[in-house]
Amino acid sequence: MKNYKLTVLFVLPLLLLGCYQPDKADMIIHNAKIYTCDESFSIQQAIAIKDGKILQVGPNREILNGYDCSNIIDGALRPIYPGFYDAHCHFWGYANTLREVDLNGTKSFNEVISRIIAFQKSNPTAWITGRGWDQNLWDDKSFPTNDSLNKRFPNTPLLIRRVDGHAALANQKALELAKIDANTQVEGGEILMENQKLTGLLIDNAVTLVVDKIPTVNATEKLKYLQIAQTKLFEQGLTSINDAGVTAAERIQFIQWYQNGDLKIKDYMMLFPTPENLEYALKHGSYDSLGLHINSFKLIADGALGSRGACLLNPYSDKHNHFGSLLKNEESMSKIAEIAKNINFQLNTHCIGDSANRTLLKIYQQTIGQELDHRWKIEHAQIIDSVDMAFFQYLGVIPSVQPTHYTSDKDWIETRLGKDRLKGAYAYNTLFNQAGLIVLGTDFPIENISVLETFYAAVTRRKKDEPVNINEPKDKECLSRRAALMGITYWPAFSNFEEDKKGSLATGKDADFVILTKDIMEVPEDEILKTFIFQTYLNGEVVYNAE
Repeated sequence: MKNYKLTVLFVLPLLLLGCYQPDKADMIIHNAKIYTCDESFSIQQAIAIKDGKILQVGPNREILNGYDCSNIIDGALRPIYPGFYDAHCHFWGYANTLREVDLNGTKSFNEVISRIIAFQKSNPTAWITGRGWDQNLWDDKSFPTNDSLNKRFPNTPLLIRRVDGHAALANQKALELAKIDANTQVEGGEILMENQKLTGLLIDNAVTLVVDKIPTVNATEKLKYLQIAQTKLFEQGLTSINDAGVTAAERIQFIQWYQNGDLKIKDYMMLFPTPENLEYALKHGSYDSLGLHINSFKLIADGALGSRGACLLNPYSDKHNHFGSLLKNEESMSKIAEIAKNINFQLNTHCIGDSANRTLLKIYQQTIGQELDHRWKIEHAQIIDSVDMAFFQYLGVIPSVQPTHYTSDKDWIETRLGKDRLKGAYAYNTLFNQAGLIVLGTDFPIENISVLETFYAAVTRRKKDEPVNINEPKDKECLSRRAALMGITYWPAFSNFEEDKKGSLATGKDADFVILTKDIMEVPEDEILKTFIFQTYLNGEVVYNAE
């Protein structure tokens, strides 16, 4: 009897072990350095995935022994991060630049003209459009006029936007089609003149007068360029984007394209608060399906600093008695804020100048007060008076910033603002300390689509080609690498109420991640931009492979 009991005690565990069936996984990546970006910022070695979701992240042995999987990949000690999330960009705006004249990096207005001529020869179109010029990069930093464009293109309408999109130069033919003359007035915009003659330069809302006359792109062509753009975004490690400003017509198209599976990149969409979009939001509320998430309005409070449209508390240092302006009055913006609050939409507002930032923070305070967990944002938050910084903490407002804006602008910021206002300009670490988080974007197509350039600018405050001065003290507004990584992964997801689905690598979340060739958290600063995207995964599927 005693021997029988011993036999049972010995055999029973073996029988139970034989009955054990490990869970199945579609893929396991092991022998990697996995930054989970979870609450403890833990680093793991392996990840198991099934049906586009993460089963588990953990030590090599635990993952390899815990799952039945025929697709086991050696990570070769490469670093893995949550899929990158661009917190402020323009999806169609970028796609549209792929079919226009590229004027980025032009060193003079003559080069602008040369690029237009070359483009039109190989791409003859009824309208010439382009984007990317920046007079601050030229020897002559004054705004251009349309005289030479009128001579070269007398019968073809032309509109070329400044890099920030808040100013544009139109030739006479385009002005005629838009019925703009010396008597035309536009609220929230400027039509510049010299010697009682139109120069062709349009600021902010005035640009729309011409844009409205440009023939719309048909849906088939639009989707084609969006898919080309999507491929380029996957190449940068992007799996999610914040699409900062979408019209009603675009909203309808995007919903259809995502329902059909024509687009894959995950898009958090901010609707322009037009009557059609307001009606849609009031009737339907939030939309979240197949990678498309609509739950916010995008307000534009003022223009850009480069075109002197940003609304300042005190005059521009380089233009007498010029303050910039608000593009909407306070009453209309307050009404939109109330609508957003009443339907549980977020409000994300473009604010560049310190006056615009103060105005919107005041509207936010009047609308939401200290209401918890609204996650409303100030987009750009570029120039903020010191007395207003505390409102980000007090109101729980999230700063959404673009580090490459600082590196692009820093050579001329003091000319625009004077020395005294620099303390509150592009003050990213100060904003982070106030808000407790900060979300980072590129604002493409205004800046390059590269997330790694955003990361580099955030942690160094240097241009990508700027020499390193080892004797120069570190800029106090640099973000730590941990804050910068969270700013391109978890915090954007959190800012959009998406943290249960993505932003970090954890059980049950979408298997969106990126594998790099080097560890941007550890390599010397000058190695960050020598790092490349190795693979991008969306829902557990490879959408970009460098091999």
